Amino acid sequence: MDEAKKNVNSLLLRCKVLVVGDATVGKSAIVQMFHSKGTVYPKQYVMTTGCDFVMKELKVPESNTTVELHIYDCSGQQVFKELTTDYWKNANMVLLVYDVTNPESFQNLGSWLDLVRKKCPEKALPGAVVANKVDLEERARVHSAEGSEFARANNLNFFQVSAYRNTGVEAPFSSLAEVFATSYEDKRESVADL
Repeated sequence: MDEAKKNVNSLLLRCKVLVVGDATVGKSAIVQMFHSKGTVYPKQYVMTTGCDFVMKELKVPESNTTVELHIYDCSGQQVFKELTTDYWKNANMVLLVYDVTNPESFQNLGSWLDLVRKKCPEKALPGAVVANKVDLEERARVHSAEGSEFARANNLNFFQVSAYRNTGVEAPFSSLAEVFATSYEDKRESVADL
């Protein structure tokens, strides 16, 4: 009986997440490590053509809400941009990924964000900036302060991860789930107040 009551009060939300950024920044590695709970790291680079899709549920702490993340890992290759943007309709969140050893990938974040906002003009997409490959400290050419400032200036959260070491990989996705659940609750309360 208690289990039945618990299920009646539980809430399942579905959130479409775009993962974008330049080629070779580690978007697929981050997504695969998150989806597999750190058990599957791609040993060889395989270029994403179009979008890869994975789904994972995350329980929002201290709530009865579970967010089902529908994650679209989008190709960073210029040749596939037209194809991938077709998948962006009705997105709820965005993860912008760059490689700390590649300043150009960081400089291109603004273009990626502009493109996402242009393709999803009906709402301001919340999300996060993810600095990947932080395990390569000696080769880092983009400082965390730069990534943090870009995120702050664009009203996004900032995370540093290493897909290779499986460090911090879950944090951006957990944050997105919590932000999405909070946004849902805020909208629900504003409708109830009408």
